[in-house]
Amino acid sequence: MAARVTPAEIVEMQRLYNQLGNYAAVGRKMNRSGSTVARYIKLKGTPAIVAHTFKEVVRG
Repeated sequence: MAARVTPAEIVEMQRLYNQLGNYAAVGRKMNRSGSTVARYIKLKGTPAIVAHTFKEVVRG
């Protein structure tokens, strides 16, 4: 079973995606699948609390 994605990892995914522009490349750097990275970059299919919390962090 894969470990849960932490809030710090979500922030790092966003940072790396802005730098690399590719889900698979971010996944390789973070030892996660490209589909997991895409889910957290798009915030689709993530728990509602994750999307809400991340939007609050970005706004703040």
